[in-house]
Parts: sequence; structure tokens; C-alpha cells
Amino acid sequence: MSKRLYTAERLKSSREIGRLFARGSASVSSYPVRLIYREAEQVRGPHPYRVTFVVPKRKFKRAVDRNLLKRRMREAYRLNKELLPRPQVPGEVGVQLVLLFLYTGREEMPFSVIEKKMGRLLSRLGSPEQE
Repeated sequence: MSKRLYTAERLKSSREIGRLFARGSASVSSYPVRLIYREAEQVRGPHPYRVTFVVPKRKFKRAVDRNLLKRRMREAYRLNKELLPRPQVPGEVGVQLVLLFLYTGREEMPFSVIEKKMGRLLSRLGSPEQE
């Protein structure tokens, strides 16, 4: 996997995001970030994962604060995404997972903390005992 976060990797479908919050989605948590994931309904694009990042407006009223935390989570994901498991057959698009990273903390955390927790989440997603 490349270190770049491609536009095709981003999850933008509100229907797919709604399904993540519905029943049947699995989650892994490492404070202050929670990962909610499930198999995609439709495979779109060549990437095995599609991601989105959410910071609740209820906890962070100012858009500046929400955007800062989303930027930190995106960068932490980009730097640690090689921890995700590789697809079984390289080049073949079969199963695609949609991932939603939800910031659950009540205060802004520094990037170093978010990056460490993101790495922990991605490695736990890749480990067989978690799934």
C-alpha cells in the first residue's frame, strides 16, 4: 500500500455511512478513537478499504476544532495504514471494508497520542482474534 490517501479511498456515501451506525457493524475502541467497520454493500474502486472520519458536533461546537481533529486522524491513518491486513489475492477486488473513525474524546488530544491509538486500532483490526 502506498502512503498516500487517495480520493477513491475516502468513504462519501451517506447511505454507506448510515449502515455503519446501524446494527451489524463491528467496532474496536482505543480511547480517544473508535473504529466502526463492516463489509461494503457495493465494491467501489480498486482499494480494499474505504475510510471516513467523524468528530461529533455535540462535543466540539466549533468547526475549526472538528476539522483539526479530523486532519489529525486522517494523517495518523495515512501513516499507519500499512498495518491493515492485505487482501488475499493481490489485484483482485472481492471484499471491501468500510471504516469509520469516530473521535470519542472530550478534549483535543495531541497528534502523537492520536497516531499511537490509530496504530493500535489498525493492528487490532488486522489481528485474527479480534474479528
